[in-house]
Amino acid sequence: MREVLVDGEVFRKTADGIRLADLGRGLRLVETGTDGSWAEVTLEGWVRTDGLGRTSREGHNAIVSRAGGEDLRDDPSGLTVARLLEGFLLDRLEDRDGWSRVRRSGWVRSAALGPPVGASVAPEEPRPRALVAAGRQLTTGATSLDVRTAPDGAELGQVAAGTPVTVVERGDRWTRIRIDGWVRSEELVTSHPDSVLVDISAAGLKASPDDYQGLRLRWTVQFVALERAEPERTDFYEGEPFILARAPDPSDGFVYIAVPEELLEAAESVRPLATIEVLVQVRTGRSALMGVPVLDLLAVF
Repeated sequence: MREVLVDGEVFRKTADGIRLADLGRGLRLVETGTDGSWAEVTLEGWVRTDGLGRTSREGHNAIVSRAGGEDLRDDPSGLTVARLLEGFLLDRLEDRDGWSRVRRSGWVRSAALGPPVGASVAPEEPRPRALVAAGRQLTTGATSLDVRTAPDGAELGQVAAGTPVTVVERGDRWTRIRIDGWVRSEELVTSHPDSVLVDISAAGLKASPDDYQGLRLRWTVQFVALERAEPERTDFYEGEPFILARAPDPSDGFVYIAVPEELLEAAESVRPLATIEVLVQVRTGRSALMGVPVLDLLAVF
């Protein structure tokens, strides 16, 4: 049994093959084989029975038939652990009160999985500086560093050599840092409440949710489905319509965009997988259920 470390990690039909589903961080999978940098795993959980159709394709007996896909849960009415795409073939194992237990084998990147659950972990080899744990104090090297709003964002300025920094979020090639320092008070101005940010990533919102609450963003996202919030989604009111969308950087996984009644008709007219540009306001950078940003829709362009 291995745990998914990357929210939105892609579950594929074959190693580096067709995308079948997006997995939630913390989901546990049974590993059954490996192929280079890929791991073969078994995905199992519960979906709504009315979101499935019958099939005999490729030896499976069920298919996700709901437009926009279907949530996979750890138990009937339990936590959402993955999003299955429409057309996903799977094995239907049992039915219970409107829910079906399903299973499917597929492939994920080995690097996106933690060590076997319960296994002893050998001491780590020294890691490159970009992979140190979040919260660790570091000092910049012998040369100044360029600082950007995001890995592909605008340049903010430079950090002098030898400056102490705190790691906020780590990655293979980029690390988000925080710097303590002082500036003259008279040189600061208050952000206008109507100002719009364009270079903030979904990963940035999740890393520092309190820093961005209430701010406005202009994003290009991929529309996946229009859904209604269930009681367990405590960042919404029950039944509130919301767009399930892929973040501007698909590697950041999903975002949820709450839709007000006056924009519901516009949202209903968007086709699944269409790319849309939206103006949104941050409700929370990290939701209680899935740990993803929840945004309020202000306009669709």
